[in-house]
Amino acid sequence: MKKVIYLGLLVLCQIGFAQESKDAVNYDRCQFYGGIGAGFNSNYKIEPLIQAAGLPQPSNTVPEFSFGLNFLTKNWSIDEEIASNSYKKTNTNNSITNFNFSFRLRGHYNFVNNEKMQLSGGLNLAYATNDLNIYSNYNQVDLNNLSGSSSSYIRLRNGLLYTGPSIGFGIKKKNNLIARLNMGYEVAILSGKWKSDYANVSNSIRETGQNRFTVGIVVFFGKAKKM
Repeated sequence: MKKVIYLGLLVLCQIGFAQESKDAVNYDRCQFYGGIGAGFNSNYKIEPLIQAAGLPQPSNTVPEFSFGLNFLTKNWSIDEEIASNSYKKTNTNNSITNFNFSFRLRGHYNFVNNEKMQLSGGLNLAYATNDLNIYSNYNQVDLNNLSGSSSSYIRLRNGLLYTGPSIGFGIKKKNNLIARLNMGYEVAILSGKWKSDYANVSNSIRETGQNRFTVGIVVFFGKAKKM
């Protein structure tokens, strides 16, 4: 009888230890990350107007840098992320630059989440701003005669709300994420009207429906913090 009780207690201890180890693997945690990737944009509706004016064609493929915070549980992964990209295109007479800044929420369900890897999928929600600058390469500014300076410069901006599906594949070491591949397809669903802080814009257009594909590698910093 004593042997039966002893064996029973031993089994219970083993079960408890296994459950404790399992909980240690799956406890809620957060971790910072940074990364680099690329954005592949469909044509903006303003692009034919830019091309018709003989200006440099905007770049639709741009490198993107990101920084964020990941919240990871057994079943869910949530990112709060900021990302930015920019480009400059020039022809004989004019130049065009654009600066894009995005804030992105990425909510994923973990299809696989163990000590060595994570495979997840879900939805992105992002708000992005564009700061578009068009100017002549021959602008002249005389500080002694500002009123007589010649300058041709257009600055436009817009903001777009994007949403779309995304997936992620992460590699872990000692149950901490060390790197992850993110891919997403986002479609602009709201706003996108071009405006200016320096001029009245006539015949403005909205960029609703513009879409982009994003891909990037992120690297996680240090050991995850328990939440």
